[in-house]
Amino acid sequence: MVRYSLCFVLFFLVTQRFVSCEDLTETQINKLCEDLNIATCDQCIQAHPDCAWCAVPLSGAKIKRCRTHRKLKQLGECPSDQIKFLESTTPAKNDTPLSEPSLSQLGPVVQLQPQVIQINIRRGDRVKFNITFRKVTDYPVDLYYLMDLSHSMLDDLKTLQRLGQSLADDIKTNVTSNIQMGFGTFVDKVMMPFASTVTEQLQNPCAKNQEDNVCAPPFGFKHQQSISDQVEKFRTSVANTTISGNIDSPEGSFDALMQIAVCGDKIGWRADATHLVIVTTDASFHMALDGKLAAILEANDMKCHLSKGANPNLPADTVYDKSKYLDYPSIGQLRAAFKDNKIQPIFAVTKEVRSLYEELRQLIPNSYVDELANDSSNIIGIISAAYNQLRGKLDMSLDENIPPEISLRYRVLCPNRTDWKNNSLSCDQIQIGSEIVYEFEAIAEGCPSQNIMRPLTFTSSSLQEDVKIFFNFLCNCECSKHPVVSSVNCSTNGSLVCGVCECDSGHEGAQCQCIQTQADVSLLSQCKQNGENNDDICEGNGVCECGTCVCNEGYRGQFCQCSSKGCPTSNDGICGGADKGTCENCDGIAKCNCKNGWTLHPEIQTCNCHDDLCKANVTSDVLCSSNGECDCNRCKCFNDSTIYSGQFCDVCINPVCKPVVECEGTSMQSCAQCVNEAQRLRENQNEKCFDKCADIDYTLLTSIPDCTNCFDSSCSKFCEDIDVNIAAPKDCQAFLANSECTVQFDIVWRKSTNDYQLLVKEFDKAQDCPQPINPLLIVLPIVAGIVLLGLLALIAWKIFQTMRDKREWLSFENEMKQSKWTKDINPVFQKPTSRFENPSYGGEGH
Repeated sequence: MVRYSLCFVLFFLVTQRFVSCEDLTETQINKLCEDLNIATCDQCIQAHPDCAWCAVPLSGAKIKRCRTHRKLKQLGECPSDQIKFLESTTPAKNDTPLSEPSLSQLGPVVQLQPQVIQINIRRGDRVKFNITFRKVTDYPVDLYYLMDLSHSMLDDLKTLQRLGQSLADDIKTNVTSNIQMGFGTFVDKVMMPFASTVTEQLQNPCAKNQEDNVCAPPFGFKHQQSISDQVEKFRTSVANTTISGNIDSPEGSFDALMQIAVCGDKIGWRADATHLVIVTTDASFHMALDGKLAAILEANDMKCHLSKGANPNLPADTVYDKSKYLDYPSIGQLRAAFKDNKIQPIFAVTKEVRSLYEELRQLIPNSYVDELANDSSNIIGIISAAYNQLRGKLDMSLDENIPPEISLRYRVLCPNRTDWKNNSLSCDQIQIGSEIVYEFEAIAEGCPSQNIMRPLTFTSSSLQEDVKIFFNFLCNCECSKHPVVSSVNCSTNGSLVCGVCECDSGHEGAQCQCIQTQADVSLLSQCKQNGENNDDICEGNGVCECGTCVCNEGYRGQFCQCSSKGCPTSNDGICGGADKGTCENCDGIAKCNCKNGWTLHPEIQTCNCHDDLCKANVTSDVLCSSNGECDCNRCKCFNDSTIYSGQFCDVCINPVCKPVVECEGTSMQSCAQCVNEAQRLRENQNEKCFDKCADIDYTLLTSIPDCTNCFDSSCSKFCEDIDVNIAAPKDCQAFLANSECTVQFDIVWRKSTNDYQLLVKEFDKAQDCPQPINPLLIVLPIVAGIVLLGLLALIAWKIFQTMRDKREWLSFENEMKQSKWTKDINPVFQKPTSRFENPSYGGEGH
């Protein structure tokens, strides 16, 4: 099995990352070229583009024939004429100069240079080449006028007939003088439901029309005038055209366009001209599968089917003779036909169907759509605008013949621009004389099984020219094709191929000097560790000389299976350095044997670990301060470093290993009292409390937040660094010396320092000191008591009086019930009236 490959693939296998050939260092390239598995010249030149082969006949297993070209020349071991080195080149096989932009051009017009390129490329190499395009003024144009002859286009036909010869003259004046024109018409398939098959309608589809009683019989496509410079023939063809008709609205324009595209010899397309087809219609189009409506099941074959007399009603005309047998072409077929025959369509359509043809334009490259007047009076303007737009734009393309082993990149430098357009082959706003530069970069990612030079075509549907690009893969040395048979360098027992012997049957060895003792037993099998079951001779690390392995430099063992290389390597060398360990790589199993107290690194498997690096004191036997275990030069603290940390696990970061902290009788209390008092007396806290607060992290706060119950921003910022889970905050209080005032302080655990922190509340007399008794608190209760006693006395007196009156009333009622009364006149009673008599009254007469 061949073990070498393309440079970046090999480098990926070694480094597990992709690197292109250009990204490799000189050392890495030397390693690729000097790979011990490279045994032939062909393998050498495929390893890397810089590799060269020394073809001098030499013996010995330690000879390195494959090196970089530069190194072979520097060492001088190989004569220069024996160094086989292939270099990638891009010679132009056909490089005709570009035509000059002028009003007249003698000879063929050349707009692309070069015309043929051969890329000789080595595996893994990359080459760049340019193609230039120059726009020429008098580039010839072939214009085929295709007209819809359904009855709705009657006004358009009359306009075209009225223009007559002036149409061709106007086109030459407004478009280009070097133009030739052809003419054709279409209706639809003469089958139901596309056209009427009634005999009368077949003879004259307009018989029922009162306005026009004479129409031409319907047809699919009729080629009336081949492309030529004879304007009179074009005018005559148009003048002799009669309107026709059909039934449904969509027309058979696709059938006509396909025949125009594939019938180049009958249509008259010139090989060196731009091919334009202008389609004038007011209707939509039929396309593939529509033919099923008329029981036409055979797909369009994209072949030419124009013949005379195929339509019995038009015996003298050249028509599409497969109209009734083949389905309409699909858009994809039409696009392919236009591309293969370099045809650019111009769709001049009415307003009603323009949106449909705009969508069609998106599917057909280098096409143009414009709005046609109801009577085609603006046809000259449409042709001129379409020609100018199509001529001002160039879309180049590559065909499908790119070899699978080639990765191709490209970019374009358009006129009047200073920057390149990557991954693009299109330019617009091209003027006469403008030059476009296309830059290509080809990368050979492999070698084909057969070096067949299939050309890659670079062209455009708007050009009749193209550039052929041939790829020649340099994968084999020339000397490999010319072996020296029975060479004396091979003991006349083999052929010398590029300096290496290929032995005849029955002979082996570097110079074919060994003879097999048994015909069915090869001497090579004696150089295989597992006999014939192993494909590697001398494990790939030497050559077999008459049944004995001759090992290459750096290898040893009966089968060259052991090496002092291939073991893991650190910055200090293989296995961490010669003073730390030795490499033992046998049978593909590499390991480091450590010494002098060094042990294997668990990840890189080199001798880079030593227990002394886990001791805080080298003279001590204690590892990691007894708080962890040594893990290759590094202390791994117990409990995932949640209690102890540091290089030697000697730093306590958990309350578990800290002294117990209480509120009373501790340095925390003394520090808090000192800091509070210094703040109260406006003294420097650091100076006054330096001794009492030594090794204590304290903070003076206006108020101490409750971090166990913090839900707003006022405390969350401070409490972020407080861990209430590892150590619950202690709320403490102590009296100040010689005072009745107190100091409030908390002891919390701080995350950032992994230690206790003292939070001291600032002195506040109103909160921290006892207040004098208010006199009102004494007077008011006394007054209130006196008033209350008075009210109680009045209430008691009132109750007593009420009860006494009630007893007297009851006694009075009892006496009244017991007394007895008699009826008599009250001696003191006097009547309310008195009677007096007048003494002088004498009777009634007076």
